[in-house]
Amino acid sequence: MARFSATGAAAAGFGVIGRAPLAVLAWGLVILVTLVGPMVALMWTLAPQFIEMIKTMPAPASSPSAADESAMMARMMQLQGSMMGVNVISWVGGALVKGVVAGAVFRAVLQPDQKRWAYLRLGMPELWLGLVTLVQGVLFMMAYFAVVFIGLILGLILFLVGSAAGDAGKLVAGLLIALVILAGIAVLVWGLLRLSMAGPMSFVENKFLLFESWRFTRGQSGRLLGMAALLLLILIGLELVLYAVLGLAAFGSWAGIKATVESLQGQPPQAWLHAFWGIAAIGTVVLSFLGAFAMTLVYAPWAKAYQELAASGAGKA
Repeated sequence: MARFSATGAAAAGFGVIGRAPLAVLAWGLVILVTLVGPMVALMWTLAPQFIEMIKTMPAPASSPSAADESAMMARMMQLQGSMMGVNVISWVGGALVKGVVAGAVFRAVLQPDQKRWAYLRLGMPELWLGLVTLVQGVLFMMAYFAVVFIGLILGLILFLVGSAAGDAGKLVAGLLIALVILAGIAVLVWGLLRLSMAGPMSFVENKFLLFESWRFTRGQSGRLLGMAALLLLILIGLELVLYAVLGLAAFGSWAGIKATVESLQGQPPQAWLHAFWGIAAIGTVVLSFLGAFAMTLVYAPWAKAYQELAASGAGKA
């Protein structure tokens, strides 16, 4: 029977980072230049507009005039129109960057000899990977709403039946509703795991493959779940370490931050932006490179699992 190492696959991202740290930094640069940087820059230009809108909002206890309400609504509509640019960059740029960087991570695992350009490409494998990811997202949302709808109906039936049976019936109904919720979550997770190899398969075979993953992952749900659970624990641990480091950094510079905030009391929004632009710029850069490391840790395990399953004959009759 085909099999793979769940623990080895879960840690595959660390292997990529150790073998090609400069490539991971290059992926962070791509994220910075094409996605995070433009989004932050656009939001930065909208910050004064947002602050002015907040400042001109009437107090909760006051009764604004029709003119004030009209002006406030006009500012809100203007800000909403400007935010459309942020949404477009986030949606289009996010899909493109995800396909390119995920493709680079897959290539580093599955085709480690293709090192040029830090494993980065923009070709059909990346486009198929992006399409598969998009379709998986749509299918997940459809399945999610279907499970929620069915769960609500079953929960309502159980609640009505349990209420008619008195306090004991309500208790039993509550337990059964909890089981229905857990069953719904289990169905969604199981479906995600069975289709999880569609991305690596489409990338390697350079064509759209989705439900072929169902056959490929037959008998592997338990191992895939173990790998995903271990990966989640790794990410949570690293996140806690990151929060600790950021907390210590904020604590160490708290006196300076407090003094700056006090000096800016009563100043216009432009003064606040000028005072904190450096922090925003550093945060943008750090966020981009942390995103590259995070994407490496998240995507590499699935590529590694596919590699080992394919080598052991998974999906063959």
